Amino acid sequence: MEEMDMGLFPNKKKHNKNNKKQSFWKRLKIALIPSKNDSLAENVRKIVFLAAVIVLTAAVIFIVKWLADNYGGHSDYVDKDGNVTATPSHLVELKNRIPTTQEIEQLPTGTINEEYAALYAKNNDFIGWLNIPGTNIDYPVVQTTDNDFYLHRNFDKQEIFEGTLFADYRGPVTSEGNPHNTVIYGHNMLLKYQFSALTNYKTNIDFMKMSPVIDFNTLYNNAQYKIISVFLVNWLPQDGEVFKYNSTTYFSNQAEFFDFVLECMDRSLYETGVDVEYGDEFLTLSTCDKSTYMDLRLVVVARKVRPNENPKVDTSKIVRKDSVKYFDGYYDIYGGKQYLWHGRTWDTSLVKGLDAYIKENGLEDSPENY
Repeated sequence: MEEMDMGLFPNKKKHNKNNKKQSFWKRLKIALIPSKNDSLAENVRKIVFLAAVIVLTAAVIFIVKWLADNYGGHSDYVDKDGNVTATPSHLVELKNRIPTTQEIEQLPTGTINEEYAALYAKNNDFIGWLNIPGTNIDYPVVQTTDNDFYLHRNFDKQEIFEGTLFADYRGPVTSEGNPHNTVIYGHNMLLKYQFSALTNYKTNIDFMKMSPVIDFNTLYNNAQYKIISVFLVNWLPQDGEVFKYNSTTYFSNQAEFFDFVLECMDRSLYETGVDVEYGDEFLTLSTCDKSTYMDLRLVVVARKVRPNENPKVDTSKIVRKDSVKYFDGYYDIYGGKQYLWHGRTWDTSLVKGLDAYIKENGLEDSPENY
């Protein structure tokens, strides 16, 4: 009998373990799930706790997805030699590959840059290639019938958070020419892709002097642009008056041209010494600025190099302005006399005919008045 008891003892022990396991889950259920036997306060506590767990779980899922979007899926940014690139390697290969006869035949009428034929064959929304020497901004640019499609889609039209550089649809780039103001949008990515390098213009005058010229070659023409303005602008009226720099892609007259230039120059962090005259074409690069709680944009405006003009910029003339026009939200955060607008101090004679326009329209804004 004693031997029989000894033989059965392990089974009894196993049975006790199962009981303990079951009792644990039962205790957990009692501790977490509201019950009619609990007091009102206890049920409220359980509900609040469960709600917190759900919110925490959702937050973790969101963070994992966000990290995957921003940090994952970048294997395409490594070339065949294992070097990390800012531009997807397959797009660089398409750009550098000799196009086939069939690809060239697919190009739209008026195309002069046949080397882009492979890119156009891959995506007919392709209009050109943007490069800022001295930076990792070296990307294809697309344009479609709205400003939403490529916000979170790559060149291959696959959904991806970082999107693709795209030109504002309201100023189509065609064989007839570019709009008066070509606006190109790009995300400010944490991993330094897309337009994140533009933030260096805001903080580093040496960077500004190193890269004062932008190259933008389209299917139909090649052009360089000299930077004339770098500024911050609010996107929401609640933070102050909004300068809609992106809404003007064509100037109906000289007044609209001068008004645009005045806003850009007054708001600019720099005086670049680059002259401007009515009839000049502009290239405007726009990205998000995440330096404050406000919904801000960092904007770089450049004017097209004229025929027979030297494309080089005299960087000795690039200086930080001591009077910059910001907006109410910015003043509320930073305050301080050094951030307040105290009149137009930049050389308005750099813009041909502007002084006369300012005087005729009563737009003088002298530092003497502050």
